[in-house]
Amino acid sequence: MLNAFVQRMSQRQFAALKVRNFRLYFGGSVISVAGTWMQTTGQAWLVLKITDSPLALATVASLQFLPITLFTLFGGAFADRFPRRPVMFITQSLAMAQSLLLGILAATGTVEIWHIYILAASLGMINALDGPLRQSFVSELVDREHLPNAIALNSLVQNLGRILGPAAGGAVIGFFGVETAFFLNAASFVGILAALAILDRSQLKPRVVKANAGSVFRQVGEGLGFARKTPRILFLLILASFIGMFGYNFTTIIPLVATYLLDASPNQFGLLNSCLGAGSFLAAMVLAARGRPSNARVLGASLAFGIVLVLIGTSKSFLLSGFLFVCVGAASVTFSTGVSTSLQLLAPDYMRGRMASMHQLLIAGSSPVGGELTGAMVHTVSVSGALFLNGAMCCAGVATALVYRWRAGVTEHPGDDIEVRPVVLREPALSEQPGAATGQ
Repeated sequence: MLNAFVQRMSQRQFAALKVRNFRLYFGGSVISVAGTWMQTTGQAWLVLKITDSPLALATVASLQFLPITLFTLFGGAFADRFPRRPVMFITQSLAMAQSLLLGILAATGTVEIWHIYILAASLGMINALDGPLRQSFVSELVDREHLPNAIALNSLVQNLGRILGPAAGGAVIGFFGVETAFFLNAASFVGILAALAILDRSQLKPRVVKANAGSVFRQVGEGLGFARKTPRILFLLILASFIGMFGYNFTTIIPLVATYLLDASPNQFGLLNSCLGAGSFLAAMVLAARGRPSNARVLGASLAFGIVLVLIGTSKSFLLSGFLFVCVGAASVTFSTGVSTSLQLLAPDYMRGRMASMHQLLIAGSSPVGGELTGAMVHTVSVSGALFLNGAMCCAGVATALVYRWRAGVTEHPGDDIEVRPVVLREPALSEQPGAATGQ
């Protein structure tokens, strides 16, 4: 009986992998994401080696995330406006070139901090376009039935990379030098580029675009208007705005907790990061076996997130803090995956890229502002006080979303969407392209 239950769970966890196109994309993403985290580790190490300045490290992080804040909504419009697979091939190739250039500069000993600033900002621009593409492209790989599982597996990839990438990056830097981490990341893009190249284009789900879409600015405005007029979506975005701004500042929170609350060693600091990644990974594994997320699950994860942040600020025990970081990692992935899945299922296909860009803006794009707010709170009160305020604001976001949900009458059931005149597009298969029949 137990074996049958485990078998059913496994079948549900990896159901989307039965689809060949998604299986190829998933495999390429596993390699690429691990390489990206390896570069993130190497880049931080290189900045500190060159400058010995925490301010320079913070500047690099801001330059990498600020373009997401400024431009990811336009990235969502591009994801809805153009064929996603070819554009992803371009963005992934540019990211590969960025990593390769950083590796060359490091290997030749010519790298300077301004090089890293420029390359970090360029990577941020690439990610502002690529993030909404990656999220919305999943809907072209699988049918609607498998979409929740496919999005959860994508989250699993991200968190697996978060665990394996930094550990591998540290080992590579120690044995072979930091430039090797950058070169390996550049090589890791071969996996996702190869997957995109060999996808069966005849099996991609037809894309739907709105007739007479107008300019990119008009598309961005249309997306914001759609979110504002669709209560089920605005409810999720209200939650994401609070949790993203006040909760998703782990690159700031973990060093503060390790240094000022726990007086942790470098190894213990690494373990706290691993605890966060382990909680995220475990939650992603569980979510992969679940179906469509409910509002109650998203609300519960949001509330748990805020409460655990407050508890982290009261802990003076390394073991207890490690356990709490496992819990906050699990809550963060449950929340983020639930919002992402719900937005992709609630939005019509012609709007999915823009919904993905709003999710990325509120979760990743708010990091520069949220990090600065956290730093200001620490300076004004204390680390514990800052974590209490951040956690309290997350809980206030839950209360705000609940009030809006009650006043707007938001339910679990989809209602009427804004009427559009869609145009169905399918990227032609190789056999359908001009010249294919004649071998030209």
